[in-house]
Amino acid sequence: MCFIHSDSVISRRSFIEQFSLGAAAAAAVAGVGSRLAAASEGVAAPGAGEPDVVVPVSQNPPARGGLTTIDGFSKTLHNRWNQDIPAAARVREGDTVQFLCRDALDIGTAARTLRPDGVLTLDLGKVHPLTGPVEIEGAKPGDILEVEIVDVAPLVDFGYVVIGPALGLFGGLRPDILAPFNQFTEASELSDPNPGRVPGAIPADQPFNSGAPFVQIFTFNKGQNTGFAMFEGKDTGRKAKIPIAPFMGVYGVAPLRKGMYRTVPPNVSGGMGGNTDIKQFVKGSRLQYPVLADGAKFSVGDGHMAQGDGEVCVTAIETLMAVTCRFKIIPDTIIESPRAIVPAADPTDFGLTREMLAKGFYHTTGVGPDLMANAKSAVRAMIDWLVRDQGLSLHEAYAICSVAGDLKISEVVDIPNWVVSMTVPRGIFE
Repeated sequence: MCFIHSDSVISRRSFIEQFSLGAAAAAAVAGVGSRLAAASEGVAAPGAGEPDVVVPVSQNPPARGGLTTIDGFSKTLHNRWNQDIPAAARVREGDTVQFLCRDALDIGTAARTLRPDGVLTLDLGKVHPLTGPVEIEGAKPGDILEVEIVDVAPLVDFGYVVIGPALGLFGGLRPDILAPFNQFTEASELSDPNPGRVPGAIPADQPFNSGAPFVQIFTFNKGQNTGFAMFEGKDTGRKAKIPIAPFMGVYGVAPLRKGMYRTVPPNVSGGMGGNTDIKQFVKGSRLQYPVLADGAKFSVGDGHMAQGDGEVCVTAIETLMAVTCRFKIIPDTIIESPRAIVPAADPTDFGLTREMLAKGFYHTTGVGPDLMANAKSAVRAMIDWLVRDQGLSLHEAYAICSVAGDLKISEVVDIPNWVVSMTVPRGIFE
């Protein structure tokens, strides 16, 4: 879950310092510091129940020892980065750990009945519940922790996309109202830099043409990690099959510096990873992170069933997920930021059938001297095209762009204008 974009100039440090949880969220986390010693016990999540173990030991035998399972499904272990959070488990190099994870917004099965107006009152202090941390014996600063993704599969049979006026590529979040985090009253500016209705941007009779909040549910099978998630538009009833390639939006190690850090920005303290939302980090990947604290203290969360490069509306197909990892230490090797060996540049392409591929892809561009402005232009053009050509509502098209549309930098050398492109497979629509 990408969470926030703002056009305004604001540093990462300023964001962390200014961000306020609001009264309710602040009360909920007021005692976090005093409870760190008991963090490995977690905080129970009412009504969550007990998860199924998706990857049994016999299915993926570990290199050594048994399979350690860490339950971050029925209880929240932590949702901030901090060197001082005690390990939920201690393992050795070569050991395999299964992490059971809650969804990015920590709303669980309540997402099934979440109404659009409920998006405006979500407790953002709970964002990104993480499973971990896991301490790897012998890992020390100056090493690399390599994390092999053995398997990723959902613990439930649904996922969701939410759209809120303040968030995402077209969000209206502003520094002057950042402390109370905005009451989500800004227009989304989905189809034009100016709020409100945009003459000619989309058909005059097209409804849902505003910055109102939106929720879209996707369905699939529990434990499914190939095939499709089913989309039936909340506004129009239009159907689509979204190719899935499950992955975790947040993988990371303990931060470089002391203190408590929000999970929103990646690499918030050193090259520790975090909320990178990289869709290529699927099963079969080998992720490498600089070790910044003794034991590395690896945590994971933010399960995604499918996501386009960019995650433009602020969410992918968010769900509760199990991910199984195996650890290796590469000693005395320094890297500045995470890197990886991945099985595919676009893992979702494997899910497209021959018939789907035969229909080709929608392709839009944004051209100019500002890459972010270009990205917005490419996405606006794609949204408008999907609305006109596929009969989607504005919100549905935005959601499709986020879960199945890929943003790419096409060139950065043809001075003074750079090109950003977006593609969406045409064959996904029924």
